[in-house]
Amino acid sequence: MNKKEQIFSATLDLIRDHGFHGCPMSMVAKNSNVAAGTIYHHFENKDDLIMELYHYVIQKLIDVANENDDPSMDFKTRFMNFWHAMKAFYMQEKSVQRFIDQFLNSPFYTEEIQTSDNKWHLWLRSFFEDGIRNGELRSGVRPEILAIMVHGSIISSVKVNYYHSKKINKDQLNLGEIANMVWDGIKKQDE
Repeated sequence: MNKKEQIFSATLDLIRDHGFHGCPMSMVAKNSNVAAGTIYHHFENKDDLIMELYHYVIQKLIDVANENDDPSMDFKTRFMNFWHAMKAFYMQEKSVQRFIDQFLNSPFYTEEIQTSDNKWHLWLRSFFEDGIRNGELRSGVRPEILAIMVHGSIISSVKVNYYHSKKINKDQLNLGEIANMVWDGIKKQDE
């Protein structure tokens, strides 16, 4: 892990635990084991760090999705691999999901960012366009809508795991069943 990645990792953990406002650059330096000067070598200020961290996180999502996708497979297999890989990633990297939640509910998430092309959204659109083009997903549904529905189900499953793990274990719930239910909702329907 290079210095910049150390800074990103420490910042993600600090934001998870203390939020954006409870994460001064001095704490980032201490928790990342780099000198404050090193941080300012990479980032002009905290706002710059948070914006670059956002783009770093988006790239991580794309990397996980790409690592677990094989376009030569049937789309149902690709979908299941995607759903379970993203859920596992969010479960393992709790700081990432919490960062995204905070970022999307902060002044950093400007109208410009909301309306610009987001590499993660472009990846999702392309992924679901493949399923539509191959005739394995419902026709007449925009890939953006499919992406919202599917990714939303992953995030909901992750949050239920975070906040209700004792109940899930006690009741022996398999949240992986959600992927099958979502697939049943988006697959091409018999006519």
